[in-house]
Amino acid sequence: MNMKLVGLFGIAVLLVALLFQMNPANDENTPRLVFPGLKEQLAGLTSINVASPAGDSVSVVKQQDHWVLAGKSGYKVDFSRLSGILVNLSELKIVEEKTAVSSNHARLGVAQSGSGAGTSITIFPGEHSLLVGNEAASRGSFVRYPDDPQVYLTNEWVEASADWLDWVDPVVINIEPSNIQEVSIATRSAQFLLGNRNEASGEFELLGVPEGRELKYSTVADSLTRLLVNIRMLDVEPYNPSIFDDPSNTRFVLNSGETVVVGAIIVDGRFWMHINRETLADWQFEISELTYKELTKEMEDMLQPPEADVE
Repeated sequence: MNMKLVGLFGIAVLLVALLFQMNPANDENTPRLVFPGLKEQLAGLTSINVASPAGDSVSVVKQQDHWVLAGKSGYKVDFSRLSGILVNLSELKIVEEKTAVSSNHARLGVAQSGSGAGTSITIFPGEHSLLVGNEAASRGSFVRYPDDPQVYLTNEWVEASADWLDWVDPVVINIEPSNIQEVSIATRSAQFLLGNRNEASGEFELLGVPEGRELKYSTVADSLTRLLVNIRMLDVEPYNPSIFDDPSNTRFVLNSGETVVVGAIIVDGRFWMHINRETLADWQFEISELTYKELTKEMEDMLQPPEADVE
């Protein structure tokens, strides 16, 4: 009889264990997703809006089969960055409930407005919305849903920036020096600079060095081959041919035979370039003053200063 009771008790324990195994949601320690169902909806998303308390905002929208920046005339976003952000949001989990007292929201950076306001993220369709606050000391971010005073701690830091540059590849063009065969620069001051790769030695040489003048250093000509290495943009706008009516033109001949022409100009104190490549030709890019100066080098920039006249 005792053995029978023991057996029945064991079966009861097993059934209870199976019940909890089949219903993991009953375990309060199981983290839940911040956006349940978002992962299954990723392919059907149409827009993502992010707004920071400082007033910066970005709107990323889907147009046909690609994603673009609505505030930058439809400039394409970097899909690898977009994908990483969406995967992060779809897998984001709540690991701890924090305060539900509204007066504490500003301290955690999740207030609706004013000092201590959170960064707002809204994803469509589905209207998945979240206010993202401060990062926790160890891991995760403080977040809350806009209509819910409850604050939560996530398992990872939330990746979503209101700066449009964080959604694109800031490197406009990147060509390795070894791929450059010839470089010529025609500046607006009518100065002309030419360099090419010596077929016999493979060295890049500066042509037309004035008689009696010396190069700034022996490999200065190589600097011309590095002009298209990791050129980064500060801003982007649709190409406006009217402002590029008289630019300085830097012409590159590549090993492949392709010719890349970069026009550079200053407009209202800002430095702009246009590149004739098919994938870039519809846009003009703001660049740094340093990049502009590199693209508009003149012969004097490549030479040692002339010796002072001896009286």
